[in-house]
Amino acid sequence: MPVSLKAPSYKTIDGFDYESRRRSWLGSPYGIHEWIFRDGAGEGKDETVKFDVPMADGRSLIEHTNLYATFKELVFWLRAGNYTRIDDGERHAQYAKTLLRICYGMTVRGFYSFATLTSFDIDMLCEEAAMGSDSLLRASAIVKEKLGVYSSWEGVPHTLVKNKKFNIGAIRLAFNLPKKWAAIEINSEVEVATARLNGELKQSVADLREDPITVQNIQLVTTLFDALYALRHYIEAPTIRFRPFPEGPAKRADNLGARTTKTPIAPPLLVMKLLEESVRFVANNSDAVQGAYKANLDARENGDVCRPDAEALKPRISQIAVACFILIAAFTARRTEEIKMLERDCLEGNDVDGWWMKCYIEKTQRTRTWIPIPNIVARAVQVLSSFNADGDGDPNALIFDYLDPVSGKIADLAPEGKINDFARSVGAVEYANDNDDSLTWHWQPRQFRRFFAVLYIWRYKGKFESLAHHLRHFNLEMTNDYVTLDPENAKEWTREVWNFRVEIVKDLVSGESVYTGPMGERLNKLVKRLREKFSDVQIIPEFLAQAVIRQMEKGSVVVTPKPWVVDFH
Repeated sequence: MPVSLKAPSYKTIDGFDYESRRRSWLGSPYGIHEWIFRDGAGEGKDETVKFDVPMADGRSLIEHTNLYATFKELVFWLRAGNYTRIDDGERHAQYAKTLLRICYGMTVRGFYSFATLTSFDIDMLCEEAAMGSDSLLRASAIVKEKLGVYSSWEGVPHTLVKNKKFNIGAIRLAFNLPKKWAAIEINSEVEVATARLNGELKQSVADLREDPITVQNIQLVTTLFDALYALRHYIEAPTIRFRPFPEGPAKRADNLGARTTKTPIAPPLLVMKLLEESVRFVANNSDAVQGAYKANLDARENGDVCRPDAEALKPRISQIAVACFILIAAFTARRTEEIKMLERDCLEGNDVDGWWMKCYIEKTQRTRTWIPIPNIVARAVQVLSSFNADGDGDPNALIFDYLDPVSGKIADLAPEGKINDFARSVGAVEYANDNDDSLTWHWQPRQFRRFFAVLYIWRYKGKFESLAHHLRHFNLEMTNDYVTLDPENAKEWTREVWNFRVEIVKDLVSGESVYTGPMGERLNKLVKRLREKFSDVQIIPEFLAQAVIRQMEKGSVVVTPKPWVVDFH
């Protein structure tokens, strides 16, 4: 959850000059909780916006003193100040309604004052808003999380269900969901949960959304945050004291609209194929390419470069760089920009005691920090560091900058844009879906970060908090988004969850793990009975584990691997 900073106190009644807040376009007294926005041109109709709206904690916006005060002042000064020109009531009301959604989105993330927001918080709010109101409000995500805990109708509170169907109205009330916003996504998520408990499989609207909303709608959000800063000398309530978008709100909206999509999870077997071929390519080619590169440097010093050899060497270095980039991205979960900023002197350690890599954490910490890495990543960094221009080279030089063997100039290897070409060359783009249709996968650098997260949680029993720390997330909601499965790959990952359950119980029957709690005690007794029953027969732990799972299912005991815990229920 976000760290709650102390925000300046603000009183909306004592000492406030309401007379100064009269305007011809405001058809209501400033102090009431419902404003009428009049059309300045005289051609449009009046627009009414109510401010007494429930927030994510169940309390109305008007009960959140600091948040409400800033909300009203921003809506007022947006038209009364010198930030922009608004002549029609409809547009003004649109800004007010968008700001209401932003306030709800803040409270669902634990923010109750604009003054507590950091630049990173605003970046994250805008990125989520770019995927639509539901993403900003986290409405369908709340429904999925809350209803996902029920495995049968017997466990559902009677107040939430009627005739084996979830009651949408009761669910909205119980979970403090918006009354009208994100209605399509909320209703869809409720239908999916109903279908699941009735033995059916459906996909929700939220899971199927991949593209951002229009740039114009995104700009409503970025403009409001930019106005918070621009109008800070007008606004008496707590507000931000930094410029949120150095490039401007329009440019930020443009960028978000162009690049913000849900990062899909690649099919597991296809990822494994790409990783295997990347390792193989580095192992089989790095020595020869490094030798040829050194020979090119020596020849350049003597003024005796063979151009055909140099032209043949350049694509080989490029392929090595792409393979190394893939391995670093997949096994560290670092962002593209962070990988590109790695310096040649970023390694410490050895193959026996382990390796550490110093990298820049771009979005959250914004400092260089040491992270543990596997040997294969260390090897990839060493290979890239060898492509330097002068012997040992500058230790602070970036590992993807090298001396072009043809031009003799320092150039960027730019591996992030060549992943699909490399994957195609090693046969890692074609795959078959459940219907045996042949499909082509389009690789993106950020997919490796999400694959790392999903694999870490669902297959290797990693702790949710540990993953959040490794990804350098400041709240667990961000991490939860990373490990949510895609509908199109759910079957393959469900198979991995089964394997995970087998591993859990295999640890139990082999004595490597001990589980506590009422269900844990039942499992321990069940394992003991099965061991006594088969005491004269040597059983492979995996087979015994599967037998335990079958007995558990007969007794309605389910092992559920959740992001934060292994749940027996």
